Amino acid sequence: MNKRRTLGTLFGFAISILFLFLALYRVNLPEVFQALARADYRLILISAVFTLVSYVLRSLRWRRLLLPQRAIPTARLFPILVIGFALNNVLPGRPGEFARGILLGQREKLSKTLGIATVVLERVADGLTLIAILAALALFIDLPGWGEQVETISFLIFGAGLLFLILMLWREKWMTHLLHRVIHIMPPNLAHRIANMFASFVMGLHSLRSARDILAILAYSFAIWLCEAASYFLGITAFGLLPSVPERILAALFVMVIANLSISIPAAPGGIGPFEYAGMLALSAFGVSNDAALPAVLVAHMMQYALITGLGVVLMVRAGIHLTQAAQAVEAERAAEA
Repeated sequence: MNKRRTLGTLFGFAISILFLFLALYRVNLPEVFQALARADYRLILISAVFTLVSYVLRSLRWRRLLLPQRAIPTARLFPILVIGFALNNVLPGRPGEFARGILLGQREKLSKTLGIATVVLERVADGLTLIAILAALALFIDLPGWGEQVETISFLIFGAGLLFLILMLWREKWMTHLLHRVIHIMPPNLAHRIANMFASFVMGLHSLRSARDILAILAYSFAIWLCEAASYFLGITAFGLLPSVPERILAALFVMVIANLSISIPAAPGGIGPFEYAGMLALSAFGVSNDAALPAVLVAHMMQYALITGLGVVLMVRAGIHLTQAAQAVEAERAAEA
């Protein structure tokens, strides 16, 4: 790992420590432990099923994104997807995105850059879906001031990302011409490599050319996050937070959006720290105290982390992939693209 990446990793852990301090500050730990003891963990187990279903839907969406290039069975994509998310949970710098591209290239004989392009498109689709849900929530609840700021900033970031991807796709010839004007001064081998990577990346965006594919991607994206919302709803119910079902539904959606947008912050692997603080902050908008919110958010995060990381490790063992090998392969790929 180079010096810059090492500093980035240390900065990420510092961010996590800061947010954990903010989450734990002035929390009554005895009350937290009592809430953990009283929770209905049968509902937590059911919530894990919804989380798992959301990853199956992610695999179906990924298959749709890859369909313009090749029809790959979902059963072959699911292990690659879960391994990628598991690596994000245990290694700094979110290497799972690169790992998915590498594994896809090795197993399906597709360009690694093409695979990474579809992962980028996934992230943009997820971000825009979460923003759409947040905008819909604003029709039913008064968003706190910071909630409106999160909505605006997230929309600008993910909206700009989508516009850039659309520009790359719909003005492909113009972008290619511009790229060749920039790289012509480079050594021929390097210029050729960059041109091939750009072409592969654009190919990964071809699902945006079809209105049917776009509608399918949107449908999968909303289905994914509705499954996640069901998981959060069961978690909130398991801890007896909020008296009415409508309140718990709205709170589950709000917590889901804010907590998942928060893990975009560069932090320790798994989004530890920002997730807990953001989840507690979201529940406070519904009048839930920090003492009551912390255990519910902790258990929700632990369930997701243990489920996907554990499943990812099992799938890595079955595939004969070692964690150190995966980390080294990703590091080598990043170094080659630097």
